Amino acid sequence: MKYPIPLIENENTFSPYYFYNNFIKRVAHFYSADFNGEVIEFTLTLDSDIESLAKKFFFDPIAIPLLLSLSQQLKKYHNNSPIKLHLTNTGSTNSLLEFFHRADFFYLVGDNRNPVFPMGRRIFDFDKKYLGSFQEKFIRAENKVRCYTLNDDDLSLILSGIDCEKDKRDYLVEHFTYRVRVHFGDLLFDKIVDDNLTIHFIEILAELVTNGVLHSKSDTFALMFADNYNTKFSISDNGIGLFNSLNGKESNFYYTKFEVFNLLSKEFTLKVSLSIKNSILSIFETLYYSMLKDRKGLFDLMCDVVITCRGYFRMHTDNAQIIVSSRVIEQLDVLYSLRNKILDLHNLNIIENLQQEYFNREIKDLASTSKMQFIKLANEIFNRYSEDTKFSSIRLFEVKFRGVHVEIEIPII
Repeated sequence: MKYPIPLIENENTFSPYYFYNNFIKRVAHFYSADFNGEVIEFTLTLDSDIESLAKKFFFDPIAIPLLLSLSQQLKKYHNNSPIKLHLTNTGSTNSLLEFFHRADFFYLVGDNRNPVFPMGRRIFDFDKKYLGSFQEKFIRAENKVRCYTLNDDDLSLILSGIDCEKDKRDYLVEHFTYRVRVHFGDLLFDKIVDDNLTIHFIEILAELVTNGVLHSKSDTFALMFADNYNTKFSISDNGIGLFNSLNGKESNFYYTKFEVFNLLSKEFTLKVSLSIKNSILSIFETLYYSMLKDRKGLFDLMCDVVITCRGYFRMHTDNAQIIVSSRVIEQLDVLYSLRNKILDLHNLNIIENLQQEYFNREIKDLASTSKMQFIKLANEIFNRYSEDTKFSSIRLFEVKFRGVHVEIEIPII
């Protein structure tokens, strides 16, 4: 057996940045040319109990959904067998283990069947004897990791009795709006001054969860966490990814499938593999598609986070991640204004049943203008690419991490 892969090595904080740029590479290396069918194993740290006494280990909470998505993929690869997770409980790791425990991590990844706690997904196989001698530290209920799936609350059974796809979606959005409000609402209302903006966040997050479980056809993991500086949120699925999801959509009179993708492809100058290129362009195509919809989604979340809250929006799929911040606020402001006009037109059509000819003409004009402005935004982000990944607006990865993964950071004022 090869050595277990440590979650935390050399006292590096396990953050989303560390996950993409370090951890996932070591996982890929395990399955390299000399892979002989062994089952991968993880360990909390590589240090022995004595060696770890003088060290400190940190784990950024919003990296937990990423770890769960990856580990669930690995479990499926290994004939649905749980991945071994070696634990150690010392003075240095006790606080970390306690946070995981209080966040319901071990209930979710283990074999729990007590309905008071999250039902276990059997993602990890670990020794429960290490979970103890805790200091009883407080953790907010909103800081717990959540798993959304069609297997809970009889959702699959309920949806099987609904024929219309739109009605299925509407039911899920309503269901998850309630769940998201219960799970994260108090923290959002506490940290974000504008209650209307908080309500928008809840609606959009419910939309993302619905997309995760319905279109990606996988479990969706989410976690929200607030410290003295930022409110952070992470949502991750391990489903079919953006390109395959887009491929399943239909064009209409104001949206042509892959039009932004193809236009950007002609102007794309970065020397990367086809897989990486497709990943980048799929993100922009998805955001443009979201901008034209009659309900709020990814594009609105990005604008609320960056424009209204002066925060950071990061989105990853397969081999690429984009980072959107106030550095592109000029282009984003124009798009946000167009987006509001699109939403107003959709809403007016629902309320007043506009003449079809008028609606068609207006929405086509707005979509065309938005498309060209979206190309400007994408090119501005392309121009801010740097090989120094900490400061680049685009991060490229040779290792493919399947699914869609969104992180936001909102500074606390």
